[in-house]
Amino acid sequence: MKLNELRPGMDKIEIIVKLVGRKKPREIETNYGVNHCIVDGEVEDESGKMALTVWNEKIQDINKVEIGEQMRILNAFVTSFKGVLSLNIGRDTLIEELHAR
Repeated sequence: MKLNELRPGMDKIEIIVKLVGRKKPREIETNYGVNHCIVDGEVEDESGKMALTVWNEKIQDINKVEIGEQMRILNAFVTSFKGVLSLNIGRDTLIEELHAR
């Protein structure tokens, strides 16, 4: 699957992307009043770029991936906020670093 094939509401996504940006963690409050810690970033593949949102306990996993490094993401999901699509890494998502050889 490629980034340009992703649509809001899709889940159980397996994709290989390159991490091209990562911001510092920040706290948010959902519409339900629940607080979460998230990290915003950006990923790309040969089809384009997309926002990345990493939730709570998965922040430590994304921090192990170097900027510019490829990774395989398993069981991700897609959301749309204010018309911008985001690939989401949540508690059930696995991140596998793909080191160049």
